Amino acid sequence: MIFMEKEEKDKKLTPGRIDFITEFEYVPEDEGIINYKVTMVPDPKRYELLEKDGNAAYLDKYTRTLIPWDVFAEAIENMNEIPIVYSSPKQLDFCAYLKDRKSELLAHWNDKYIIENGTKPVEKILEELQGKESYIVILYVDMEGSTRLSSQLGAESYTKIMKIFLMQMAKIIDNFKGYVLKFVGDCAIGIFPAEGNFPNTCDNSIMAAVLMKSIVEDVINPILLEKGLPQIGFHIGVDIGLVKADRFGALDIASFNDLIGYPMNLTAKIQSKAGHNEILIGRQLYELIHNKWQEYCSKIDLGDGWRMEDPRSNGPYEVYKFSAKWQCRCLEP
Repeated sequence: MIFMEKEEKDKKLTPGRIDFITEFEYVPEDEGIINYKVTMVPDPKRYELLEKDGNAAYLDKYTRTLIPWDVFAEAIENMNEIPIVYSSPKQLDFCAYLKDRKSELLAHWNDKYIIENGTKPVEKILEELQGKESYIVILYVDMEGSTRLSSQLGAESYTKIMKIFLMQMAKIIDNFKGYVLKFVGDCAIGIFPAEGNFPNTCDNSIMAAVLMKSIVEDVINPILLEKGLPQIGFHIGVDIGLVKADRFGALDIASFNDLIGYPMNLTAKIQSKAGHNEILIGRQLYELIHNKWQEYCSKIDLGDGWRMEDPRSNGPYEVYKFSAKWQCRCLEP
C-alpha cells in the first residue's frame, strides 16, 4: 500500500510506501458461518520494530527510515473504502513471453521490418498530463556498442539489429502498461504514469527492466549468433519523479509533445553510468519498490565525477545496481 507525505504547505504530495503482510486467523463457526479474522502486519522482511522516545516505531531495513507507529496507524485508517489497484502486465508469464518473441523473430527474420506511420498511444497520455506536474516512472534503455556495430556491419544488417532491439524494448514497455515516449538513436525512452498507483507501477517498471535483460541475453543474442551476426548489449536506467508535459517546437514548422523536468535528465545520467548489461535505478524508485526487489539492489559509488544532486537532501543522488535475472529453462538448448 502507499501513504503520502506532505512536502510543504500547498505543495504536491510525495509518494511513500509501506508494505504489509496479511495474516488469517480462523474463528470458530457461528450458526454455520465460517469466519476468518484478517490482520495486517508490517512486513517483517522490511521492518524492524523498535522503541524511540518511549513510542513504537518501525525501521525500514532497506531505506534506513524510521517510521513512527502513528504513521502506520494513520495509513491503515486511511485505507478504509480505498480500492486496491493492480495493473497486471498484459502477459505475466515471462517464459511464455520469451518463447513467443523468439518464435516471432525467427518466423519474420527475412522481413524488411517496415514501420508504418500511425497513432502513438503516448500522445493521448501527454495531452492528459499537459500543463501539470505528475509522478512518472522513467526508463531509458539503449543498445550497447551501436557505433562499433555500424562500422563493422553493412547498413542492412545494422539497421535490422537496431530495429529488432528497439521493437523488443517497445513491446516490453507496452506489456507492462507503459508508453514509449520516443526513440533517440538506439535508445528507447519508456514512461509509466504512476499517479494513484505508485507501488504497482514501480514494481512493473522493475519487471520490465528484468524482462529486457532476458530478451537481449536469452532471445536476441542466441538468434544473432545463429545468424552469424555480432551479439549486442544494453544499458538501462530507471527512476521516478515529478515531470511536466508540454508542447515544443515552432508554429507551422515542427512541434511535438514531450516531458521535461529534472527526473528526465537524472534518469538519463543514471542510464549513462550503467555498465555492460547493467540495470541501474535511482534512490526514489528504490524506496518505492517491493522488498523482494530491494533484495537485489546494491548501492554503487559513482565517484567524485557524479554531480547529480538529490533534490530532497541537496547531497549526491544515490544510485543502485539491480542484479535480478529471470531464469527461463524452457529456452535452454
